[in-house]
Amino acid sequence: MEDWDYVGELTDEPWDEVAGEGVQSLFTVLGKPVTAYAVGLALAVLLGLLLLWWTSRRAKLKDGTASTLGLLAIPLGLIGARLFYVVTQYYFFEEIGFENAWKLWQGGFALWGAVGGVALAALITAKITGQKAAALLDACAAPAALTISVSRFAEYFSGEGIGLYVEDWVKAFRFFPFAVQNEFGEWYWAVFMLEGLVALAILAAVLRKERPAGDTARLFLILYSAAQVFLESLRRDGCLKWQFVRVSQLTAAIVLGLLIIAAIIRRSRAAQKLPSLEALIALCAGFAVCIGLCIWMEFAIDKFHELPVWGVFLITALSCVGLGVITCRIVFPKKKA
Repeated sequence: MEDWDYVGELTDEPWDEVAGEGVQSLFTVLGKPVTAYAVGLALAVLLGLLLLWWTSRRAKLKDGTASTLGLLAIPLGLIGARLFYVVTQYYFFEEIGFENAWKLWQGGFALWGAVGGVALAALITAKITGQKAAALLDACAAPAALTISVSRFAEYFSGEGIGLYVEDWVKAFRFFPFAVQNEFGEWYWAVFMLEGLVALAILAAVLRKERPAGDTARLFLILYSAAQVFLESLRRDGCLKWQFVRVSQLTAAIVLGLLIIAAIIRRSRAAQKLPSLEALIALCAGFAVCIGLCIWMEFAIDKFHELPVWGVFLITALSCVGLGVITCRIVFPKKKA
């Protein structure tokens, strides 16, 4: 994910040394260092695969589907995560040399790329096994949420996933799991813990009941995307950016927009009742307003001081709730009374 990385400054030092700076390895494999964070990510993937086996059985997918999907998801998810990271850091790799792009042990992965890789694995598996892609994508939703949750918790070992400095007026929270302390004794909010808990909540939501084909995957994307717009705003670490734009926030907003467009097309073709034209225009206008508020609050935290920090984050959080509710209203048909 965005934070599975270290974006080093350009220096004359060997890239291996820059990338590994500040990260203590537990042991080596084939001469490459293995950190506690890497072990945490491996555990996250393992737990995700185990849950995938269970969700595949619950969905009554063909025997061997989970194995095939898992074998494809691991390499494609890894490649997707690395590709997304390299693309967003194109000029960085242009400076240090693109031969470093596939030195995976140096770190640098983006979560949205991993999500895309796993989705591609589900589509390929559906083609191989002759099953509906929607069923396989649904089976991936809960494992994805679990993997994200555990990997976020593992950021405790990476030094990433931190937020603003814990001010004196809330110093009662200067202890883990609310905050983490750096080498200088300063306390910063442990955003990674909140992200992990939110992912667990998403896991519970997608597991709660069975839904029509494709809706579980859509629900996962809506909940994760809406939450990520807010959670990413809390981070003050080396998260991926294009200039001042946070890549994860932009990607999440695009995903929500694409889900809305796809839903309008799909429901129109399937003769499913859409909201009235007036309601649809109002919902889309509300979506745009929520996006605008999120952008405004991103500037407000650094450029404007009319609002307190807690007020900025509260407005962002409420706007993200609005994004999720509006998207759900358009994507999911209203149940008949």
